[in-house]
Amino acid sequence: MAIPQIPLFRWPKRRLFTLAALLVVVFAAVTSLRFRYYGHWQGIYILRGVDGHYLVKDDLLLGDENALLLALPAEPVFRFLNGNVSHATGGPRLEYEWFRRDGSGFVRSFAADGTEYLTCLSRYLDSGGKESRGLFVGGGLPFDLERDRRQSMNETGMAFFDGASWHHIWCNVNEAISPWSNPAAVMPPSAWKYRGSRVLESTPRRLVLGSSHWFELDGVPVSMDRFMIFRAGTRYVTLVIRMTNIGTQPTGYFYVYGDEPWVGNYGSAEGNVGWVVDGLVPYEGSLDLKRHSWAGYVDYGNEAAGETHDRNGLANFIEWQGPVTPDTVYFSNRIGTFANVSARVPLSHPQNRVIVLQWGPRLLAPGQSDIFVLSIGMADREPNTGFPLKPDTSFDLASFQQFLATQGF
Repeated sequence: MAIPQIPLFRWPKRRLFTLAALLVVVFAAVTSLRFRYYGHWQGIYILRGVDGHYLVKDDLLLGDENALLLALPAEPVFRFLNGNVSHATGGPRLEYEWFRRDGSGFVRSFAADGTEYLTCLSRYLDSGGKESRGLFVGGGLPFDLERDRRQSMNETGMAFFDGASWHHIWCNVNEAISPWSNPAAVMPPSAWKYRGSRVLESTPRRLVLGSSHWFELDGVPVSMDRFMIFRAGTRYVTLVIRMTNIGTQPTGYFYVYGDEPWVGNYGSAEGNVGWVVDGLVPYEGSLDLKRHSWAGYVDYGNEAAGETHDRNGLANFIEWQGPVTPDTVYFSNRIGTFANVSARVPLSHPQNRVIVLQWGPRLLAPGQSDIFVLSIGMADREPNTGFPLKPDTSFDLASFQQFLATQGF
């Protein structure tokens, strides 16, 4: 999907306040304005509102592009006010921007061979048009950064730059929690109370981000702390989630983490076929979790769907580790349901070939915590066969918990 061509001007930061005042005067004369201030200082963007009003924002999220009327991006010289920027040079390195105020940003992992792995976090509008805040995969780069190289929507979510072009690897995460008394009462991340975020460690070789959240399950308060660990030169992130019952009564939950990742090209699942350590997974169905601890999609072509193998062969993976592993992991053409493998229903939907991890129903006693550890990213390739190869994602949870204790978690 090509990015819409829109008017583009670049202004120094010192002129933005004057420009903003002029815009307010001009537009207020003909219509009422609504404002969305993120504190990102990325510029001024005028969008067509859903109710006939104009919306003025200081940053764009993935999902805004079709409503964008005018863009006046500005160079990000004031990011120290709300965010953190690292620009190390030479060898494998990390560059990032993180805004503590609303828990959003991006991380770039550069390898020695010049390739890049991008992870965008909470820079998107969900299916309900709501904003998520915190460590949730999704969205695109700030407008002023994306225009220099970006050719398509492939540079969103998690994406890989091979030195010449971008390839889509993971999309906006489909994550939700619901009380076990009513699994249909789904709460997406945008419905959770955001309690803040921090940069816990920042070096050219390692970055640790944290965000905290709160919600209620059957009237019982539950906190969730999320941590992401990035390592320079790697093409995956380790996500640690700690969910704690902070109430005085027991409660229970269902928790889902999934995606229709569109491996290869944004917006299309064509050619995507499941893969595990045993080989390809061409049909809907759940995995045997005694044999499997990770799974993904590869852009190879699904023969069961009548597809040929004229694809790029890129693959993603998600691995579940730690003390609390999923109760169900499945491939399907639709989130929320799957056919038995024996039914031989091909993974064939043109957009919605999904992989879903589900926990629950699980009970949380007062004061009890459940900890999930996920590694999410892009697969390597077997040098001889070209078949996907999951990278080493070794993770010492005990040492990381000791680190968190030093940070007040």
